[in-house]
Amino acid sequence: MLRHMWRGTFIRAILLGAAVALSACAGRETSLPATVGPADAPAADFRPVTDIPIPEGATMDTERSLILSSRDRWTGRVVMKVGLSAAKAFAFYQQKMPGFRWAPVMSVQSDISVLAFTREDRAATVQIQPRTLSGSLVTVTIAPRQADQPVTVQPTR
Repeated sequence: MLRHMWRGTFIRAILLGAAVALSACAGRETSLPATVGPADAPAADFRPVTDIPIPEGATMDTERSLILSSRDRWTGRVVMKVGLSAAKAFAFYQQKMPGFRWAPVMSVQSDISVLAFTREDRAATVQIQPRTLSGSLVTVTIAPRQADQPVTVQPTR
């Protein structure tokens, strides 16, 4: 009898711990309104950035994201969990970024895919990797472009 009570208490403790851990993870994410064009959402929506497409149902990982400035002229990193598979997220960003005036530079599709774009004086990389259970993790990093500098190679001796 005592062993049965102990097992019930142990199971309840594990379930409580799992619930606390899941609620702690949920506190790190903020829902983002979906955008497929630059002027999709009304100004009243929470939109920390306005110059990149955001898939439907995306949530921003606020602990891993760093946005300096805001809206259409920001620098930093936005980390999002999206419901799209990695392949569909790759196609989404490949198709939608030019609509936000981002010119494609290169793309590599693999286990962790990367796309690169430029827009005026800024450069963007989009990194996409599959999540364990479903969807994918999308990291968009935007920074000022480096000025075109001639590359000089020193001869080796």
